[in-house]
Amino acid sequence: MSAQWQPMQRFELGGAIMPMALSPRRDRLYAVSRSAPFVVHTMAVDSRTGHLSLLGTSPLAGNMVYVSTSLDGRHLLTASYGDDLIAVNAIEADGTVGPTLQVLNTPRQAHAICPAPDGRHVWVSCLGADQLLCYGLDSPSGQDQAARPLSAEPLLRHPCRAGSGPRHLAFHPNGRWLFVINELDGSVDGLTLGDSGQPPTPLSHARILPADRPVTPWSAELRISPDGQWLFASDRRAATLSALRIDTGSGQLTLVDCIPTEALPRSFALSPDGRTLFVASQETGRLSIIGFEPGTGRMRHQSQLDCGTSPTWVEAIELPS
Repeated sequence: MSAQWQPMQRFELGGAIMPMALSPRRDRLYAVSRSAPFVVHTMAVDSRTGHLSLLGTSPLAGNMVYVSTSLDGRHLLTASYGDDLIAVNAIEADGTVGPTLQVLNTPRQAHAICPAPDGRHVWVSCLGADQLLCYGLDSPSGQDQAARPLSAEPLLRHPCRAGSGPRHLAFHPNGRWLFVINELDGSVDGLTLGDSGQPPTPLSHARILPADRPVTPWSAELRISPDGQWLFASDRRAATLSALRIDTGSGQLTLVDCIPTEALPRSFALSPDGRTLFVASQETGRLSIIGFEPGTGRMRHQSQLDCGTSPTWVEAIELPS
């Protein structure tokens, strides 16, 4: 029997709330407003009920399309597509966001900024420049926390295929592989991360749309299952969600299923057990709940929820049963 889902809280923050990120302990939710003035809201997550409460609102360095935190939870990392920059803010002991510590210019259209599994590097995708950048990350504590945590220049610049448009990033649970969804050519690339600052090497490549979907891609989001065996990807123009099997020995990708969604599936999230996907339709304002069978790779629609105007980001956490 399918789980019964229902809204439990609507939290009004005002403005266009888009990128969000959970803290490493998953007890804080950072929600970025892309309406001027550009700010981030820090909300406490009740570990028993999942209810949110606002702890504070802090200014950001620009109009940010992506937000994440360092693995130690001490720094907020943001990227601005329109301003071609990335920025770092301190995160205070109570989890609220502190002052901007660092702003760095990037090549065209920085779209995602993600900490590497080693905790010592940060990767950035630049969609308009077809590049991935890797920065060194030093996350000091105490009196040195106001220092600039990112290296002033990228340690690595990895060229992507011309016109591919690298958008979002996801690290495999093995810590060695990095997957990139390409907005403009409807594909996913896998890279093997180099040791000791060496450049990454190509691992795999796959299209996320089947051959019978002859549309110009406009791909958006990717997520990897907790067991590392599946990669999911959405395409807004095709209005689809795809499931690709990851060969955990070789990193090769195989498209197994592709199902229609409602219009503009810009964002989706995967449940912690890897069996449910929550897909937001930016056009219709509905959240589609899709069941996933890990043994076969097949997806099926379960239900829908109305979630308001233009939902653009989804995160999922597990609460005690």
